Amino acid sequence: MRRALVGVIALLLAMPALAALYGLTQIDNLYENETSGLKFYEKGEYEQALTLLRETAALGLKRSQYILGFMFLKGEGVERNALLGLAWMGLATESGNEDWQASYDQLYGTLNDTQKAMLQRKIEEYRAKYGAVAQGITCAKTKIVGSRKVDWVCRKSEGSYELHEIEIPAAR
Repeated sequence: MRRALVGVIALLLAMPALAALYGLTQIDNLYENETSGLKFYEKGEYEQALTLLRETAALGLKRSQYILGFMFLKGEGVERNALLGLAWMGLATESGNEDWQASYDQLYGTLNDTQKAMLQRKIEEYRAKYGAVAQGITCAKTKIVGSRKVDWVCRKSEGSYELHEIEIPAAR
């Protein structure tokens, strides 16, 4: 009995995160959730924004990751945490967005060597779970229709992706 229980526990611990199949309908819903989360964020409704953006960020959407980083940096709807904020911003720079990269680089430049090393480890941990490759995200500069403006657009590909929980430290 004890061996069976130990075996079941070991099996559960060895199981990967929840994987889900994402077709076009699920991906469209994901983009809608991101749009709604961004609107909540812009209105200052941070709890509602966090509810939506934590899922879309976990599934690799770069704009969600960038805003989630700001939420951690500013303590908007979450406990303020510079390490997690910068890690999410750093991960979002996979998109190639030059403005995001410049903001990240400016903040990164304020860190000491120990902090930079901690941040790099956290970004690598996040990249393995939530990064572009892990989550089937491709990004490219795209001209906005009817404008001369160019923006970075990231798209999720159809496929099966693991959904990992995002760590949200408990409030002190």
